[in-house]
Amino acid sequence: MSILIKTKIPGPNSRVVLKKLERLNGAWVTKYPFVYSKNGKGCYFKDLDGNTFLDFASQIASNPLGYNHPEHLKVIKKYKKRTPIKYAGADFAVEEQVSLLEELLSITPKKLNAAFLISSGAEAVENCMKIAMRLRPHAKTCISFQGAFHGRTLGALSLTNSNSIHKKGFFTIPTERLPFSEEASEKLERILKQEVTPEDIAFVILEHVQGEGGYRVPDKNMVIKVRNICQRKKIPYIADEVQAGMGRTGRWWAFQHFGIEPDIMSSAKALGVGAAITNKKNFPEPGAISSTWGGGQIIDMAMGVATIRTIKKDGLLSKNLKHGEYLRKRLREISEQNKMYDVRGLGLMVGFDVSDGNVRKNFVQQCLKNGLVLMGAGEKSIRIIPPYVVTTKEIDEALSVIEHSIKICNRIKR
Repeated sequence: MSILIKTKIPGPNSRVVLKKLERLNGAWVTKYPFVYSKNGKGCYFKDLDGNTFLDFASQIASNPLGYNHPEHLKVIKKYKKRTPIKYAGADFAVEEQVSLLEELLSITPKKLNAAFLISSGAEAVENCMKIAMRLRPHAKTCISFQGAFHGRTLGALSLTNSNSIHKKGFFTIPTERLPFSEEASEKLERILKQEVTPEDIAFVILEHVQGEGGYRVPDKNMVIKVRNICQRKKIPYIADEVQAGMGRTGRWWAFQHFGIEPDIMSSAKALGVGAAITNKKNFPEPGAISSTWGGGQIIDMAMGVATIRTIKKDGLLSKNLKHGEYLRKRLREISEQNKMYDVRGLGLMVGFDVSDGNVRKNFVQQCLKNGLVLMGAGEKSIRIIPPYVVTTKEIDEALSVIEHSIKICNRIKR
């Protein structure tokens, strides 16, 4: 497959569905004017009007193997004639839970030997928070970072610091902010010296590559110093791996690039379900953490198993490192003449900046008109997150659209 745009975007068939969604869905915001069809392969998909797009957004990093991957199709076929496919997994056992837990815990640090499965990334973070709070019964506050995004449930939302619209009018729990820079450890030490005791802090939580905040990669010394303070003061350290984890950065978990291990971690998106992961002894008493679905549909858990096994079998971690390096190198070459700034990232989690938010909006739309799906992040950043099955040829095709689109947008701005 390759990019092929046959109609105006959106096409007539997509437009009918989008108008209905706008009328019926109370929270609908039409950012991407197309509607998916069932047709697609690898990094490409078709919309309802037969237009073929190259997807470098991967369903916000939740579609790591692309469209109609053979291993995922096998799972679909296996469950095709079974009902129900959704069980109350917190109370009633299914084998798929065990299979996913075994696969998931085979790729986490050894001390993180137990997990609670849940439906989404925000719920995964929420339960990581609960685990930490039960370990710190006298805590009064928690600590996250400037630019952080941890989810939209009220607890996770309290930690989020990326866009005011996410939080407007909602109550939040007490939270201190650290700068996403080398000054973080100094501020943490100052907080501990001047404001609260270590026992007052429920946890410190960090994305080891920020997602919604702009695909920013933290300074390695910052991460190590903050982690060391948490270890010395016995403050739980949570790694939010919802977007960056599950191999996206070329390692199973983004924190592995920094030579540290967390006390608690979250996973979701590419896993297909949410997971709060820690040492078994850190979990509170039975009933303190629960959920009806406990991992969602059994087919979701089976897909998660297939994803992990495929990443292992096909050597996709090393491929993500190689393709990410190539992508960043080529982007830097393009950026020199095209007002693209600060190309950055780890593996296939790549970002860069444009001049301002308006240029970013126009650039994403221009890429879409030319058949490439990208996403914005932060105030003026672009995120590039292709499926792990991407090829060099597909990266080159995307780069051609990127270069063409940024030239048009820069001319418009002038």
